[in-house]
Formats: sequence, structure tokens, C-alpha cells
Amino acid sequence: MGVRRACAALATSLLAWTPAAQADPQTSIGLTLGGVVRDEQGAGASGAFHLGARGDVLLFRSRNSDMAVGPYVDVATASFHDTDLGGGLGWLVPVTEDFPLLLSAGGFARDGDGRSWRPGLEGTLLVGPRSYNFHSWYGLAGGLFVQTRWLPQSPSTLDVVIGAQIDVELLALPFVFAWQSLTHSS
Repeated sequence: MGVRRACAALATSLLAWTPAAQADPQTSIGLTLGGVVRDEQGAGASGAFHLGARGDVLLFRSRNSDMAVGPYVDVATASFHDTDLGGGLGWLVPVTEDFPLLLSAGGFARDGDGRSWRPGLEGTLLVGPRSYNFHSWYGLAGGLFVQTRWLPQSPSTLDVVIGAQIDVELLALPFVFAWQSLTHSS
């Protein structure tokens, strides 16, 4: 009888056992829209429209309340006069589960305004929802951001960007619904 109880206890514990949660990478891609104060520290400061895209991968996170770090890439333009290509490292700080802070810093290169590619530094603070998706590698992200872009070469230039990031999945949903309704109508 002792062996039978031991086998039953072992079977019960094996059935109740679940593996520990894993911290799978989470990716997001967003469209960025806003305004730029170009050359903020110089005498020729001017305003411009900002349009861009940003993609990132966050690592070491297994739920909404976890911190995470990971790489990002972005592309941006100020009123279509220049092109900025950048990348760096982001750090997600869960101030609250619903609205974490995403701090990021990195480098970028700018082409435009009569100059060839010039290197610079960028820093961003994004505040907004960032879900952790337990069923997929893609997590929705969005929010409001403030970004600085500094070109150290002479003349030194500092741009300040203020705007909103909208997840591309949210932008695609109306088209997905329309396609589904056209292809699956009865």
C-alpha cells in the first residue's frame, strides 16, 4: 500500500507542476507623430512637423510589473527636410503596471539640409501603456514622448521632439476588419 500511495502522490505532484514563467522577448512597432523645435540652442530655432517610426525588443520581462531592457531602432524626419536613422538601448521602468516609463538613449545619423550623413546622440522619454502579451511575441505600446537629438559637429544642433507614438497594430485594425468583412461575408 505504501508504494501505491507514493506513486499517487508523485502523479498528483507531476500533474500539478507547471514550469516557471519565462521572460520571452516582446517586440513593438510604432508610428511617431509630433512637432520638432529644430536647432533649439541656436539663433535659428524653428518649428517643424515630425514623422517617424520606432521598433524595439524588450528582454527580461515576464509580466507587466517587470523591468526590461532591449535594443531599439528608429527613423524620423522633420518636415521631410532631413532623414534621421538611429538606434540604441531602452530601459522600461514600471512606475505603474498600466503606464510604465521607457527611457532610451543611443546614436543616430542625419542626412539632409545640404549636408551628408552626420552622427549624433538621441535620448527619449516615453510614457504610456506597454502591455506584456502572454500569448505572442508582440506587445502593444504607445504613449506620449519627449526626445532630444543632438548633432555635436560645428555648428552644434539640438532638436527637441514632442509627440505621440501609436502602435502600428492599432493602425492596421480597421483594414483587417474591412478585409475580414469583405472576404467572410455570408
